[in-house]
Amino acid sequence: MTSLRFLAAVLALLVLTPARAEEAGRFRLVPFVLPAYQPETSFLLGGAASLVYQPPGGSGLRESQVMLAGAASVRGQFSLLLQPDVYFLDDRLNLTATASAARFPDRFFGMGAYTRAEDAESYTPIYFEVELSPKWRVAPGLYVGPTVRYQHARISDVAEPGALRAVTGSAGGATLQLGLTAWYDSRDNTLNPRTGLLVRMNLRSASAEWGSDYTFDVLRLDARRYLTLPWAERHVLAMQALVELRRGEPPFYDTSRLGGMEMSRGHLEGRFRERQHLAAQVEYRAPLFWRLGGVAFASAAMVARNLDGLEAKALKPAGGLGLRFAPLDDVPVNIRLDVAYGSELSFYLNVGESF
Repeated sequence: MTSLRFLAAVLALLVLTPARAEEAGRFRLVPFVLPAYQPETSFLLGGAASLVYQPPGGSGLRESQVMLAGAASVRGQFSLLLQPDVYFLDDRLNLTATASAARFPDRFFGMGAYTRAEDAESYTPIYFEVELSPKWRVAPGLYVGPTVRYQHARISDVAEPGALRAVTGSAGGATLQLGLTAWYDSRDNTLNPRTGLLVRMNLRSASAEWGSDYTFDVLRLDARRYLTLPWAERHVLAMQALVELRRGEPPFYDTSRLGGMEMSRGHLEGRFRERQHLAAQVEYRAPLFWRLGGVAFASAAMVARNLDGLEAKALKPAGGLGLRFAPLDDVPVNIRLDVAYGSELSFYLNVGESF
């Protein structure tokens, strides 16, 4: 969901807001409000508050936080998000959870890589989701643990007759997904990294045997690499590869959505969707002057119902340019403005890097 990703960016900014030295080892409450723009939502306003525990200086321990956020767009879309991310036992145990609700008037173009823009059908989904994932540190920087995810969707305002009524999930429903999560992180910071590697793997299954309306499996692998280029300290090459594979009969709203403000900028999120999704992007980041920076980026992605349908003619390229502005000189976060072209010309105003 586009608005939930925006909230996640706002929350990440809250976590990195510096505390005064005397607050080290104490709790603090940080509020934040931010406007944004992207094709899927038009103008969007988000607000958040984060209760953060910052361990004593020099301890080497990670911060823990509980975050509450909300966002609404001029198109009648809204989202609410509660997200704790807490460390225990000297960072040997990490507990993350998400509780979210969203009403998101949207458009359905059909399934697959060859849908037409003129076939768009409007509909209004209401989502409620809860996810819990305790993870144990099994090696430096590597956490592994189980995941439980419950999602309930209600679909309304569907065109009659229409193609959406014929796809799996058009009546909404509930899924309970059980799985495994693992992630490795060696980045120098989380919002604007210059070096390091981030790899996240999530494997989940939903089955009628434990109360789901749909039976399917999902494998998601997201790998990101950041390199400081040798000719200048602040010139960075960022690369990302994404693999999403599904087996079984997932509802259409739980299939991969090509496009959006993160991967494949220049394609409307959900313009192409299917069970299988492969994508990659690269971005060159460089300082310009004062607190301004510039980026150039390119991506390529494809979706298909089955793996043998992932063919070259289904590839969706995109690319663009962007500006970055750092509002605070002591916080490694940028406000970004991107202009991209894929299936259409798109503009994005947001906080934090796309990846």
